[in-house]
Amino acid sequence: MRLPPLKSLSYFKTAAELGSFKLAAQQLNVTQAAVSQQIRLLEEHLQCQLFTRQTRQVSLTKEGRLLLPYINAGFKSFNEGVNELVQTTQPHTLSVSVLPSFAHSWLMPKLNEFHRQYPEFILRIDPSEQLTDFNSGQIDVGLRFGAGNYPNVRSEYLANDVMVLAYKPGTFDLNKPLQPQLTNQQYILDICPDAERAWQTLFAKYQLPQNHLNAFMEIDNAALVMQAVIAGQGIAVLRKQLIQYALEQNMIEVLPNFSVECEYNYFLVAPAHHFEREKVRLFLSWLKSVLNDITH
Repeated sequence: MRLPPLKSLSYFKTAAELGSFKLAAQQLNVTQAAVSQQIRLLEEHLQCQLFTRQTRQVSLTKEGRLLLPYINAGFKSFNEGVNELVQTTQPHTLSVSVLPSFAHSWLMPKLNEFHRQYPEFILRIDPSEQLTDFNSGQIDVGLRFGAGNYPNVRSEYLANDVMVLAYKPGTFDLNKPLQPQLTNQQYILDICPDAERAWQTLFAKYQLPQNHLNAFMEIDNAALVMQAVIAGQGIAVLRKQLIQYALEQNMIEVLPNFSVECEYNYFLVAPAHHFEREKVRLFLSWLKSVLNDITH
């Protein structure tokens, strides 16, 4: 049997996923009648009924459920082929999805180093809190801080990190007892489990009153927390990798002999076949050379 028209297969896939000809028409930007016609043509071609029609929705028949995974696999292969062609025609453009705090505090200050080593590459930065949908073909790799067990992608370990107490230079006189100095500070909290553990460890080490834990300024963005520290608005526990540039520029100091290992690590993530691209392999190698295993 010859294959049915690709258009009818595409309409079938959309209608099956949405369970509605009306919603499929809206997503495809066509009329509901056009969707119904394409489904009818497909059913005539295959000589079987694919949907059970109801008043406001449709459901797949036994034959429809049998067909759908093959259609999904086929369109997935189409997308991968097109995406690979795009990557082949743009071998020197590297698109990176990255956490906004990491992009602002670590990656952007390091880009000059990358461009000096690989001047032929153009980096496109996509700051995002969410792991990207690689099926779109717009992103080559993602930089993430987590456990590394992301579904349907390969995770390459890059480095670990520790939480340190950061503050504006001159905040503490290290020749004097730290407990009273710590008690009098304004605390800024980066909202994350690692920061909370680090604060609790710090308070226990210096026997500080636990009720101070409720007196923080809370900011749900590590880069903004760092900026507040640089501006002298308070002290904070932050990931050392994130503040490395600020440390090198003497914008921030950290408390000596205090660190708490982070629960998560840095990973470069992407579909496995993306790591076969030369630009991704070079970017991975560069990241491993500039990110330090702080706790080892």
